[in-house]
Amino acid sequence: MDAELKRRVEALRRPLELAAADGFTGVRTVRGLGHALRAACDGVLARAADTIAGLDAWRTTLGRWEQLDEQQQAVEVARGMRLLARLPRTAPAVRAAPEPTFALPPLPSGSESRDVQPVVHGVANGAASGGARPRSRVRDAHVAAGDAPADRTDPPEPPDPLAAPTHSLPGIGPAFAEKLAEKGLITVEDLLWLVPRRYDDVRDARPLAEVAAMAEGQRATFIARVASARMVFARGRRWAEVRLGSVDRRKPSAGGGDPDGFAGGAGVLPRGIDVTVTATALVRWFNVFAGIDKRMPPGSQVALSGIVRKRGGRLELANPDILAIELPGEPAADSAPDAARPPPAILARYPDVAGVPPGRLRTACATACVRVAAHAEDGVPPVVEAAAGLPGVAEALARLHAPPPDSSPDDIAALNRGDSRWHRRLAFGELFALGVAITLRRRERRADAAVPCPRHPGLAGALSAALPFTLTGAQRRAIDEIAGDVARDVPMNRLLQGDVGAGKTAVAFAAALQAARAGRQTAVMAPTELLAEQHAETWRGWARAVGLRLDLVTASTPRGVRASLLALAAAGELDVLIGTHALLAEAVGFGALGLVVIDEQHRFGVAQRARLRDKGDGQGAPHLLVMTATPIPRTLALTAYGDLDVSVLDELPPGRTPVATRVLSGARGTAAAYQLIADRIAAGERAYLVYPKVAPDDDGDDARTWKDATTGAAEVAAALPRARVGLVHGRLDGAERDRVMRAFKTGALDALVATTVIEVGVDVPAATVMVVHDADRFGLAQLHQLRGRVGRGGGKAHCLLLTQGGVSEDARRRLDAMIATHDGFRIAEEDLAQRGPGELLGPRQAGVPRLRFGDLQQHTELLLEARRHAEAVLDADPDLARPAHAALRRALARRQARSVYGAESG
Repeated sequence: MDAELKRRVEALRRPLELAAADGFTGVRTVRGLGHALRAACDGVLARAADTIAGLDAWRTTLGRWEQLDEQQQAVEVARGMRLLARLPRTAPAVRAAPEPTFALPPLPSGSESRDVQPVVHGVANGAASGGARPRSRVRDAHVAAGDAPADRTDPPEPPDPLAAPTHSLPGIGPAFAEKLAEKGLITVEDLLWLVPRRYDDVRDARPLAEVAAMAEGQRATFIARVASARMVFARGRRWAEVRLGSVDRRKPSAGGGDPDGFAGGAGVLPRGIDVTVTATALVRWFNVFAGIDKRMPPGSQVALSGIVRKRGGRLELANPDILAIELPGEPAADSAPDAARPPPAILARYPDVAGVPPGRLRTACATACVRVAAHAEDGVPPVVEAAAGLPGVAEALARLHAPPPDSSPDDIAALNRGDSRWHRRLAFGELFALGVAITLRRRERRADAAVPCPRHPGLAGALSAALPFTLTGAQRRAIDEIAGDVARDVPMNRLLQGDVGAGKTAVAFAAALQAARAGRQTAVMAPTELLAEQHAETWRGWARAVGLRLDLVTASTPRGVRASLLALAAAGELDVLIGTHALLAEAVGFGALGLVVIDEQHRFGVAQRARLRDKGDGQGAPHLLVMTATPIPRTLALTAYGDLDVSVLDELPPGRTPVATRVLSGARGTAAAYQLIADRIAAGERAYLVYPKVAPDDDGDDARTWKDATTGAAEVAAALPRARVGLVHGRLDGAERDRVMRAFKTGALDALVATTVIEVGVDVPAATVMVVHDADRFGLAQLHQLRGRVGRGGGKAHCLLLTQGGVSEDARRRLDAMIATHDGFRIAEEDLAQRGPGELLGPRQAGVPRLRFGDLQQHTELLLEARRHAEAVLDADPDLARPAHAALRRALARRQARSVYGAESG
């Protein structure tokens, strides 16, 4: 695929992704969507009409976009995204250059066989089980006009049963399909991959009299006779109301047979029930379709499963599952064996879909599974499945929708925990594809060339002379790892992570010294001017000791000085240039850029990091070192930062005293905090006071009133009349924010009231007290970062976590963790367990994988195993060109189209 065609395909992908966002709400909210899709589609077709099979037929449908309803438009958006996820069947006529190694080459559609044929409720998958009807392929407009190339003889595109809309399934009409679409369930494949969230064992059917004696809240499966049934309309609501009584004269027949065997409805009632005690129950189904009362006329017998509730001594159930119905006078199941399937032994419960009764959704998912499970694929080659001891994806999906009827209680417990072998198979598929994508990206980057910076023999001695302290073992280990990377002729891509105060700056300086001794320059980028100034202040003394030429450029650097510094950098006369986003300006160039150091890397976007990395001199890509003081759990380091090598500083320099941490609540806790602050200020020390919001009107929909920094600053000034109090938050412009921070650092302020804008801040050795108001509102990693702002001078420091009382269980866990440990990596693991990877790194952090089945906390070993298999596959087939890897290539393309794996992380 040439570059221009790639650009046009991306121009088509963008409006599709906008339309598909948030459950396809974009089909309603994106203005001019139909016109944009037609124009972008025409651009692709004009470049290479044969590039994507079926695109011309889809373009014909786009011609009547405005006549489609929202449901149909959503279906077409899903169809378009699926088309883009496919690969060309034939090479385009024009190819400008070979594709990079990670590109997915053309594949024939539906060419590989599938050897797993799962059985659901006794119905085998395959052609006999039904599927989407073949659709005739509409010819391209150019072909219809007679100006098509003479050699165009492509066969019609085979129908894709997975892409069939949900309304193609029996029992799903337009209204039902619309409700499903609101949940993002557009195609039959969507229903196939909607796995149950819970399972109930309904094999032990009880008589109604036994259920009446059960405790409330228990789930019961029982048999009863319908006494009356009606639809009730009241207060704008509608529900079905059925009164039940015990089944009488029902005794087990010889050999466990059942002379009154039930048939019809959803299944066949269990056999051998002996009911001897009379009982009654009232059952209601809310938000159901009209006519449910007609399905259960008086005298019919039913099998139900639901939660026991009682009112006034009477048994009541709400929305129980209907397992089977026998109408009065129906023949026994033995005389009509094909009339119905047996009821499910294990009842699957799916995520709620507004307006859709659970039973109908369960039936729809079961039907989808029967029809298309055999077509499911997630890219894991059969040889990998066998090596990992896992079932095929089709079998896993089939078993999740319909667990084996002989499942043990332990099996059902595993299903409900989400760690059954079937769940693990789906998780493995996601993690395997993730591992392949990460490995491809790592190898692509390593295919670039870099100018090596050999390790000079005198480097160790020079570094020891420059640094006024002894390196820790962790620092020496990280320096060795980085030195080895920088000495190679491929670009280093390494993440240096360590807790606050672990000594990352000294490690980065060692790398810059190695680059300078090899005649290469270093660019250091920090997220704020204050941090850039702090780096420059720290590095200058070290640089002078070893003769490095170093300077600082920020947005506030005077124009004349700035021009002079940029000229020196462009001429190669500066060894180290430290700055902020100003380093990204086009005017900034380097004569021999060899190393890029980015501090607090999660504060920068992918494009910003790439722009700085691209400022090389053309001789080779610079080496990249990104640093973060936010400890990252091992699993996230393997995923969100999986394309980076990782160095860890897990050892603090000697002399650092742990910060004394306490949790206080109410007015008494606040008074104690103010007293401590007053005492420490009197001793010449300083204090931070952090609040969760800026102003009192920022509560939004939050029912609880949280404290704010604006009001807090006035309260602190009143409570500490002798203290000089400053206020800083994110709504201040950068210059004012830096002015206040400098005043606090230099001692012009005694107490700084702030929001989390100080989470990543400058070193203030005199700051010894951190007070966090409404600490239960903050994340665990945030609290740890805030605590790291104090105690940097080596003396005793305090962190007081204030609450208003009545904190939630999750918040209590966070606060307890803060008291229990000062280890940033343990805190990071706990934070991952509580909040998940997306929130841990922030919702806009590029590279955070969004997994449906994999759990980065639970599946660490599975992740490692999947990654090993991914690397082995790519070792054997670097371009995934073998036919056995065709499904894997398609899976990677689909994941890219759906943004399951986000943008690059570095």
